[in-house]
Amino acid sequence: MSGDSRRSALIVATYDYDDARLKKLRTPERDAEALARVLGDPNVGNFEVDFSVNEPDALLRRKIGAFFRGRDRADMLLLHFSCHGVKDDDGSLYFATQDTQLEDLDATAIGADFVNRQMTKSRSCRIVLTLDCCYSGAFAKGMAHRADPGMHIGERFDGRGRVVLTASNSMQFAFEDDEVEDDASPSIFTSALVGGLESGEADRDHDSFVTIDELYDYVFERVRDRTPNQTPGKWTYGEEGRFYIARNPLAEPVPQTKPGAGTPEPAQLPADLVADLNSTDTARRFSAVYRLERLLQSRETGISEAARLELEALAEDDSMSVCEAARAALGRRRAGPEPAPEPVEDIGPPPFWPPPPDWIKRKKEADEAASATARLESAQPPLPPPLSRWKSSS
Repeated sequence: MSGDSRRSALIVATYDYDDARLKKLRTPERDAEALARVLGDPNVGNFEVDFSVNEPDALLRRKIGAFFRGRDRADMLLLHFSCHGVKDDDGSLYFATQDTQLEDLDATAIGADFVNRQMTKSRSCRIVLTLDCCYSGAFAKGMAHRADPGMHIGERFDGRGRVVLTASNSMQFAFEDDEVEDDASPSIFTSALVGGLESGEADRDHDSFVTIDELYDYVFERVRDRTPNQTPGKWTYGEEGRFYIARNPLAEPVPQTKPGAGTPEPAQLPADLVADLNSTDTARRFSAVYRLERLLQSRETGISEAARLELEALAEDDSMSVCEAARAALGRRRAGPEPAPEPVEDIGPPPFWPPPPDWIKRKKEADEAASATARLESAQPPLPPPLSRWKSSS
């Protein structure tokens, strides 16, 4: 997208636990390494990837906080968990770490509310959370499970510009002695993520790029084919899943200026415009809306696509004036401009009076064309107001 935007991923894999009641998982490290490889491939995900394996709660908590801190709106962030997921008696969800103790989850595990707070604090409007976990409740032997068996992911991870993908949309519990097991292998979901990106098969519309929606559709089908009792889930907030997660490594490059070639890759926007978009000054972001609307008409489709994505992000801006301006710009784009009339030559005065029928017809066409041109010009958006006029709203 913009010249200063970054694509960053944090892959968390925990399979070995100090608490013997948390069963050792078989495949998270191998699958997480595969996901890190494909996301970090410049020809696929092109992410900067950080990897966390079997780290204690305190260290992982700091690493997650640092991952979301200091980001810009255009940055794309992906956080992946492959571990045990456990719920306490009150139904709060936790991600188990190497030193998690089931009787003290709040102090020794990563709470879903903690992850949600870090996502909320981040300025990024493109955050993806993928959860490949054995979602299990852990209680004292013989104690009835009192919590709601649903994960309620939609309530736990609400916000702007976020997509949450999960290996399952429900929690199922099976107890064997003091060990917690889950009936779905944690490898199936991550393997499907890797397979769809690495093979390019997740590029459902064959436009050379993979959106979040396309990736979910691919994973859903692959997981259901292998385990009909497991249904991957998706929750979307502030985005419709149209931002890109990866390239199709096997597809031919799509020329940005070739009409009808599919959705183009977003191009870099001017540095001064990027600075306005990332500014905390409402007036600068408001002014950027009008520049972006003009860029929507660019013949370079990569520029037009970048402008569209930025406007969609601004449509969820904290400032009501910026939000409304961005939504209005997107609305005008969806409505489309009135097509320009075909030019009509000047037919001059009538050769004699009364005018012949063919001259009257041509004169009528010329008058209609002139009227259409006047309507088109009057429908163009006005120039943005001077920045000084909006300083008080920052």
